Amino acid sequence: MHQSEPRIKTLLKNPYPILGIALLSLVIALGGCSEDPTGGSGFTDVGRGEPMIVDSVLAISVFDDRPDGITNTFSAEFNDQVYFWLLWSNITEEHTVEVSWYSPEDDFEDPPFWSEEKKLTSTTGDKITWFYIDLPDPDITGEWFVEVYLDGDLFERSHIFWVE
Repeated sequence: MHQSEPRIKTLLKNPYPILGIALLSLVIALGGCSEDPTGGSGFTDVGRGEPMIVDSVLAISVFDDRPDGITNTFSAEFNDQVYFWLLWSNITEEHTVEVSWYSPEDDFEDPPFWSEEKKLTSTTGDKITWFYIDLPDPDITGEWFVEVYLDGDLFERSHIFWVE
């Protein structure tokens, strides 16, 4: 019996490490085969302890602190308001949340259609907030967007929605 035979028998009894290495090699090889040099990536530590939005949606209403009728398309004929619902975590101090709504008629230099600020505090570290706008009369249809900032200048998130 050769010295390599016991090693081969051991590897054949438990082939999972070899299969894992082969699969990982295949994934790396296939992922690196692109000839197009465009693209990129990024990463960050999410547990930094700073306030962050866990979830946010647009909806036709908020009922019992929950978004109702989650959508990105609103009807000027049937919807009087657009709600922006946010779930926050890591709220350990008082913060100011500013939400700005922009209509299709607003240029980049124009002030927002509507802007609102609220103070944000929490006893548990988590917080649900929501904001809304009344859709204007006459109807301004087209692509709208809403942005949320924390403490005046820290951009947190934006959503695009349509009013038809």
